[in-house]
Amino acid sequence: MFLLALISLGFLGMQTSLSLGIGGLLCLVANTVFTLKAFKYRGASAAEQIVKEFVSGEAYKILLSGAGFALTFIYAPAAQPSLVLLGYIAVYLVGILSTMRAVRTYNQAGN
Repeated sequence: MFLLALISLGFLGMQTSLSLGIGGLLCLVANTVFTLKAFKYRGASAAEQIVKEFVSGEAYKILLSGAGFALTFIYAPAAQPSLVLLGYIAVYLVGILSTMRAVRTYNQAGN
């Protein structure tokens, strides 16, 4: 996220960097809250609690993302909506790609 904002600052200017950085930060915060909720419990005996935490974590993630976008557009009028969304998507895709890589590495180590 910080790399995205710094690169855009150097090439595209402050307003673009601000917009991309805010979008990336929204994604980072929402996904961090989800992760903390979802992986609170471990083990087969806690299966029901794990499912409940996944559901509540996803609900928090959606609410935080929506509130973050709303607050961004209310309190940061210089932020360009399309670039905020692009920053959010970029950080989300990096998370998906890193998860896929970790799963692939784990599967290869187990074989």
